[in-house]
Order: sequence, then C-alpha cells, then structure tokens
Amino acid sequence: MKKKTEVYLKQVEVYCQQGEEELTRGDLRQAGEKYWGAATQVLKAYCEMKGWPHDGHALLFKDVGKISSDREDKTLIDGFSFASMLHINFYEGWLTKEEVERLSSQTMVFINKIKEILNKKVRK
Repeated sequence: MKKKTEVYLKQVEVYCQQGEEELTRGDLRQAGEKYWGAATQVLKAYCEMKGWPHDGHALLFKDVGKISSDREDKTLIDGFSFASMLHINFYEGWLTKEEVERLSSQTMVFINKIKEILNKKVRK
C-alpha cells in the first residue's frame, strides 16, 4: 500500500475516535466535522490507491460516484452525502443530537465499506 494511503487511513481512525468523543461531550458541530473528515480521508485513501485526483469537494463527490457505479452500490453515495450534511452542520449548527448520531452512524457504514474495499484490494 502506498505511504500516502496509509497516512490517510491512520487519520480516519483518529477522526473517528475524536468524533465519538465530541459526540459524547455534546459538541455536535465538532463531532460531525470529525466524521466528515474521516469519510474524506478514507475516500482519499481509495483515490490515492487508484491514482485518481481528490483535491476538493467536487472531485470527492465525483470519485464516490465512480466507486458507487463500479461497485453497483448506491449506498456509497448516500453515506458520503450524510457525511457532507455533517460538514454543513459544522457551519450552520441546525442538526439535533439525534440527527448527528444517525448521520454519524450512517457515515461509519460508508467508512467501513470503503475500508473493506481497500482491504480486499490490498490482499489481492
């Protein structure tokens, strides 16, 4: 696995842990931002491995669309969109704790699916 991919994947774990801690503390804006960060980092790890550009929101959405299409799994687009809602909430602060918990949970589904795909590619 490429060094940069490994760096991204390590950051996923850091952000997930921080997101859980912030959620426990009740800082919904920071919790959501950490889960967004984790989602982008796992996606960047995948893109790095594939040699795809991934520097910006638009490219990340394009990349997740490609992965979703290639794998015939539309839930990947949903999961990344949920993460994006958490990112928006960092600036707007309109989500409730229940909503942040739900969106964070769905973001973790996305993160785990991408990690699973990466693990399969590494084992090949």
